[in-house]
Amino acid sequence: MNEWEVEELVIEVAEHLEGYSPLVRPGHPAYLTGPAGARLVVHPIWNQRGRIRVLGVYPGGSRGICPELRRHEITVTAARGAKFVAKRIERRLLPDYRRDLITCCERLAKRATESGARAEIVETLVELLPEASLTEKERETVVRWRLEAASGSFTVHGDSTSTIEIRVADRELIERVAYAVQQRST
Repeated sequence: MNEWEVEELVIEVAEHLEGYSPLVRPGHPAYLTGPAGARLVVHPIWNQRGRIRVLGVYPGGSRGICPELRRHEITVTAARGAKFVAKRIERRLLPDYRRDLITCCERLAKRATESGARAEIVETLVELLPEASLTEKERETVVRWRLEAASGSFTVHGDSTSTIEIRVADRELIERVAYAVQQRST
C-alpha cells in the first residue's frame, strides 16, 4: 500500500469507529484520533502487501512517567475493507489500549498538578528571598539563598514535600525557624 491508499483507508475506517476521526497530513503518518486523547497511527507493512499496522500512541512526555505500559499494536489485512479493519481495531486493540491510556493520562495529570504546586511554592520563596538562585530538575526545584553569614536551601520536590537546609545560622534565625515549626505543629 502506498501513502495515499493508507490515507484513504484511514478516512473510511474513521466512519466505522465511533468517536474517531481521521488526521491525514501530507508527509506525516495517518492517524485516527479519538476520545480521551486516543491516537492510533496507521502504517503500511512494507514487506506484506495489503497489510497495515495500527499502533496506539500515548501522549507526548509520557514515556518517562509510564515506562511499564505496554505497546498496543495489531496488524490487519487492509484488503478486506474499512469495516473489517474497524472491527479488528475495536475488538483487538482498543480495550487494552483505552485502559492503559487512562492510566497514562491520570499520571500525566498528577505530574502537572505536582508541577503547579511546586511552582507556587517556589514563587513564594523567590518573593521572600529576592537574591535566591534556582536550580530546576525534572521533579524538584532547589532554591539557594544567602543572608549575611547564613545560607541555605529549600528543595521543593514534585510531591509537594520540601527539604530545608540552613548553614551558619545565628541565634535569631534559629529561634524564628523553631517558632515557625512550633506554629505549624499546633
